[in-house]
Amino acid sequence: MDLFSLEIFIKVAEEKNITRAAEQLHLSQPTVSRRIREMEEELQKVLFIRTNKAVALTDAGKQFLEASTDIITIFSKAVQQDSGQETLTGDIYIGSGEIPAFSRLAAYIKDFRQQQPGIRFHILSGNAEEIRDDVEKGVLDLGLITRSVDLESCESLEFPEKARWGILVRADHPLARKNTIKAEDLEGESLILPENRVYQRELTENLSKDITIAASFTLAHNAVQLVRQGLGPMLCFDDPSLTAEELKFVTMAPYRDATPILFWKKRTIRSEPVDAFLHYIMENLNQ
Repeated sequence: MDLFSLEIFIKVAEEKNITRAAEQLHLSQPTVSRRIREMEEELQKVLFIRTNKAVALTDAGKQFLEASTDIITIFSKAVQQDSGQETLTGDIYIGSGEIPAFSRLAAYIKDFRQQQPGIRFHILSGNAEEIRDDVEKGVLDLGLITRSVDLESCESLEFPEKARWGILVRADHPLARKNTIKAEDLEGESLILPENRVYQRELTENLSKDITIAASFTLAHNAVQLVRQGLGPMLCFDDPSLTAEELKFVTMAPYRDATPILFWKKRTIRSEPVDAFLHYIMENLNQ
C-alpha cells in the first residue's frame, strides 16, 4: 500500500462514488476499483458498502479514513519543510479549543505572518482530548487548551490570561439579575455543561448530587443556541464572542479560573516554521 492508494481511498470516501472519484483523480474507474479492492485484501477488512449508485464507509472504513488522513497530513508537512531559504515557507497546524486566550494567539499569528508571509496557518477546533491526541500523533504542531488533560508527553507554556468560569443565560432568566452565581443558585436548574469530564467534576463538585444535566457540549458556539432556546444555564468561560444583547454572562463565586496552555510534542523534530513561531511567541509572551 502506498500514499497514492491512500489518496484514492480518501477521494472515494469524499465523493461517495467511485466514478466521480476517478474523474477527479484523472484515473479510469476500473483502476480506482482495483486499488480499493487491493487495499481491502491487504487490510483484510471491508472499507465500503457498495450500491449501484454510491459507496458508503463501513465502521472499519471510517477508522481507516481517520488514519489515512493523518498519514497524508504528516507526509505533506514533511515534504514542505525547506530549511535552505532565508524567508520561511510552509504550514503550521494548530488545534484550539474555543477559549478566550485564542485572541492572543490570533494576534501572534497576524504579527508573525507580517514577518514571514510564506507561512500558512491551519486552525482546527476540537476538544482538549482530541487536540492532545493529534499533537501526540504529529497531525498537529501545536495545541491551545486550558489545563484539563494529561500533557506528560508534551512541552508547554502558559498564557498569562486566566479563563474565568461562570454561566451564560438569557437576559430574561432570573439568574441574569445576579452579580455572581453560587452553587446553591443552580439547584433545580437544567444545566448545559462542557463534555470534558474534568471540567464537569470541578464545576459540579459543590452542587447537589441530583443535578439535572440537560445537555453537554464540545464547541461552545453551538451550545449557545441551546441557551437562546431557553434550555437552561450554560457553564462556560467568560468569552465576549459568546454574548449578545439577549444573553448575559454571570461569574461564579467563589471564582474559578482555568489556565490557557500552548503545548507541543516532546522530543520531536519540529519544522523550521514551527520553531520560528514558538521562538516568536516566547519572546513576546509577557509583553
